Amino acid sequence: MKLWFRLVLAGALGLALVSSANAADRVVAAVNKLSAGAPLFIAIDKGYFAEQGLDVSLMHLTSSQAIGLSVVSGNAQFGMTAITAGIYTMAGKGGLKMIAGGYEEHPGFHGVAIVANKTAYEHGLRKPADLAGKKIAITAVGSGSHNQLARLAKKYRLNFADMHLVPVQTLANEVSAVKGGQVDATPVPATLAEKLEVTGGGKIIAWMGDEIPTQFGGIFASPETIAKHRALTQRFLRAYVKAIEAYDRAFQQRGADGHLLKGKDYDGLLDVISRHTGQPRKSIEIALPYFNPEATLKIADLAEQIDVYKSLKLVDSNLKVDAIVDRSFVPIAEAHRQ
Repeated sequence: MKLWFRLVLAGALGLALVSSANAADRVVAAVNKLSAGAPLFIAIDKGYFAEQGLDVSLMHLTSSQAIGLSVVSGNAQFGMTAITAGIYTMAGKGGLKMIAGGYEEHPGFHGVAIVANKTAYEHGLRKPADLAGKKIAITAVGSGSHNQLARLAKKYRLNFADMHLVPVQTLANEVSAVKGGQVDATPVPATLAEKLEVTGGGKIIAWMGDEIPTQFGGIFASPETIAKHRALTQRFLRAYVKAIEAYDRAFQQRGADGHLLKGKDYDGLLDVISRHTGQPRKSIEIALPYFNPEATLKIADLAEQIDVYKSLKLVDSNLKVDAIVDRSFVPIAEAHRQ
């Protein structure tokens, strides 16, 4: 009996050790519950993270600041979010590194629209060059849209100070402000912009992707995660890039006439994004963001964003782009595609 018991115990311990060795590494990724997080949703549902031995759970937060702080504090190993003055500041202080690209404002894709309220449109606010002297709602000082509006003013040789920016904290408040006539215009995501136009609350006068192509978002990790868990970070990014490749095949292919096509697994991936965001398929379809298939970092654009924030005195005057990014992971993403 003693021998039998020892054999059973040894077998149980062996199975436990094998199970432990094969257990997936648990990872938390912070992200907003929007279509801009699509690659993470796809990588989870299609098993790309599991293929890399990762058990990834998502922490849904509602602002870039909250996502950045979750990574800095260690509550999340990775964060996917828009790049704001606050994110740049956290990175400049050594709390974050941008390791891969995310959602971009890209020509021909509908990410963020500039919407004029109906009365302002009827009185001549028809294009970005007409924004001088107008009241424009933004979510917050230092937001990505704040940066883009400053670059838009430069493009059309407008005095940015003549744009009267009104921070209203939330996208819902932006919609209410433009619909109710408290402001003349606002930059809002495509789903909200289309709804405003359909209901008669405003008119789309431009798409930011056509006006100011921008590296709008990215994947972030703390320097500690990169240093102590480099192999895990590489595996995370391999799955992330594989998900972007699937997204690209489904949503970013164009025909000979230049129009977007419904590509491989279009309906299946649309269902994945709809399920994770809680938004209906029709809303998702008109607001599919653009992702560079290689998740590359556009260093020149990031540097320009930093210069704009410096001119607005929203980041440290000594901040450099190399303090923000870790370029060593981009070749890993590219190698995965070869």
